Amino acid sequence: MFKQAAYMPLWFFKSRILNQKRPLQTVLFITDYCNLKCKHCTPSGHGCSTTKSYEQIKEELIYSYEQGSRFVDFEGGEPTLWRDGDKELNDLYRLAKEIGFFSCTLTTNGQRPFGDTLADSVWVSVDGYGKYHDLVRGEGTFEKLDKHIRESGHPNLSIAMAINKLNRDSVSQLVNYAKENPAIQSIAFNIHTPFPETEELTMTWDERNKVIDEIIGYKKAGYPIMNTVSGLTIMKKRGFKKDCWIANYIMIDGTRIPQCPGKLVDVCDDCGFCMSGEMYSVLRLKPDTIFAGMSLRVK
Repeated sequence: MFKQAAYMPLWFFKSRILNQKRPLQTVLFITDYCNLKCKHCTPSGHGCSTTKSYEQIKEELIYSYEQGSRFVDFEGGEPTLWRDGDKELNDLYRLAKEIGFFSCTLTTNGQRPFGDTLADSVWVSVDGYGKYHDLVRGEGTFEKLDKHIRESGHPNLSIAMAINKLNRDSVSQLVNYAKENPAIQSIAFNIHTPFPETEELTMTWDERNKVIDEIIGYKKAGYPIMNTVSGLTIMKKRGFKKDCWIANYIMIDGTRIPQCPGKLVDVCDDCGFCMSGEMYSVLRLKPDTIFAGMSLRVK
């Protein structure tokens, strides 16, 4: 905890004052195999053709650590499906800690039990309550993830919703689900980003802003929403300056990019990844965002 608490202000000083754009977080894709075919995913995103080796992931972790990253999120596909011989996902968490990462995150669709994970935090993708989630991810998927959430016993478990045309009417239901479920610590929201071949799920800008205002209202009312008011507010402005170099990405084909891959397909002006709003706000010393970031990162 001391190392984390000391590293964060040092990183901020180098980034904000010295203009050294070094990542704080790594998003590392380890497999494109998945057990679902979600409507908001690009067809190429779940090719079910590639699983990285343990040694390749080790090399990519070392590279990211040397770049300055101290937090890692293993992604897929569905990362719980990753295997390399007798190695499984928990071996990657052990490896990351040995290299020096402060914490590791599991992002999962919740279709498989994850109670034995060594991840420091767990994010379960829940794209609406009940039928709304199933509309996006397939019949019966909500019931299964709800069971696994309640049985996991993980102390740092949160859920994340990507809001689109299909599930936008379920925001209030999911906020209440998060509040009433003792297994869930908080809920985070993203807006669907129109990556190629998923544009039909994109809300109009007015629809998007109404949803954001709804979330801000719940946040101010004390609901357990991870997004900050500052971060959400800037998301209402099209084309604001992005500071997405705070996270580096290593893609499933091994490509190493210093920012969100949305830049490669020119969707930044319509970005719905609310982390971009949080990144913008923290570098501009918004108190609520700084406090939320420290609460999330310093354990």
